[in-house]
Amino acid sequence: MTDIAAALDEFRARHQVPGVAVATFDLEGPRQAVARGVRSVEEPGAAMRPDTLFRVYSVAKSLTGTLAAVLAEDGVVDLDQPVVETLPQFRLRGGAGTAEVTLRHLLSHRAGFIPDAVSHEHCGRDPEAIGAAATGEPPRTPLVGRPGQVYSYSNLGFIVAGHVLETRAGVPFATLFQDRVARPLGMHRTTHDPAVAMTFPLLQHHPAGALRVGHQPWVAAKHAPSSQCWSTVQDMARFGAMHLAGGAASRRQRRPHADVRLDVDLRYGLGFYLGPRDGEAVRFGHEGFYDGMWCKLVCVPAAGVGLVWADNRGDELRDARYRVIEQILGVGPGDWSRRHHETPQAPRTPPPDGRYERPASGAALDIRSGGDRIRLHTEGRELVLDPVATDVWAATADEHARPPWRTHAGSRRVSVGAVRDDPGGAVGHILLNGLPYRRHGSSPAPAGTR
Repeated sequence: MTDIAAALDEFRARHQVPGVAVATFDLEGPRQAVARGVRSVEEPGAAMRPDTLFRVYSVAKSLTGTLAAVLAEDGVVDLDQPVVETLPQFRLRGGAGTAEVTLRHLLSHRAGFIPDAVSHEHCGRDPEAIGAAATGEPPRTPLVGRPGQVYSYSNLGFIVAGHVLETRAGVPFATLFQDRVARPLGMHRTTHDPAVAMTFPLLQHHPAGALRVGHQPWVAAKHAPSSQCWSTVQDMARFGAMHLAGGAASRRQRRPHADVRLDVDLRYGLGFYLGPRDGEAVRFGHEGFYDGMWCKLVCVPAAGVGLVWADNRGDELRDARYRVIEQILGVGPGDWSRRHHETPQAPRTPPPDGRYERPASGAALDIRSGGDRIRLHTEGRELVLDPVATDVWAATADEHARPPWRTHAGSRRVSVGAVRDDPGGAVGHILLNGLPYRRHGSSPAPAGTR
């Protein structure tokens, strides 16, 4: 059995990580919890502990997805009901498609918002900021596609979903989460309130570069459903164990809804990434990180085990963490091949030649095909990609590349995936390492996208 403490010490020493905590769990609940190092280089005596609070960042999406699934099981919400039936003032930019948006779209990053749409509005500490953002920002947020058309990772989508949940239940989002998820699971230190988090020992951010604390609060109440939540590895292990055990709500959340279109088979459910496979069972979980803090929840149903990881360094160490996590779990890499979803002898026709654009970002790329290969050009670089699956092409990656060239979590290659407007129809978008680009001049296009 892996000596977790020794593995964490080696990881810390090799990569200059001040502190790290890990908790393992199985179907019965939390098992081992180990913490090494310190919470902050400014406080050498402040030991990292399994009950140290850290900001979970985007793992909060898994928590919100679970709350939605629990409320759906209880009949409080209908995941396929149009959002406007709960929020009559909700509008997409340009109006088109507004009546089509559902909770299912929002919780699976398919509402059509541009990637990671985050504004600096509604950033106060008042919990009512969730509602203000949910109704005030979508009319001004550019769209990359119609609802349900293309995967586009969006914090705004989860903010809107959180407001739908609190409106349907008649209870503020953070209180609702405590009542329906946190307290029943014994997640006693988990909170969406920064003032509450401050009453406990906190893990501090250490941005890339020289070891120093990043004294930036990064606090905005509107992000509670998407990325503003604090927890401990022990609390999150209780959450993971509940999902390993299954249940109707968990099965809802783990159903695949979006294909990230990578060379590996990575999909998205309702707040969970899905992949790789162990036979017929699919692993699931989420990562969260920002500016010197990183965490991950991973569940392996086939082995009946899982793990929560938290440390105070940035995403630049992602692959190094993966290796230690695999070592601790002892379950191997799993099967990432896309063959489970392949149509036998399906043609691998390249996407149409031309320009593809990411609305509002100024980002664009050009694609030219030659045989079954494609040549991709953007930001002064050119890359030739080979077909690896139906509508997916890939090439060797530069491990030091930045977005959009940087590989998506789970993949080690630059990936381009074609997204068809309808099954078997024309290609209207591509995903470059999970980032959506719309084909220039493609039709139909959502209103107000530029």
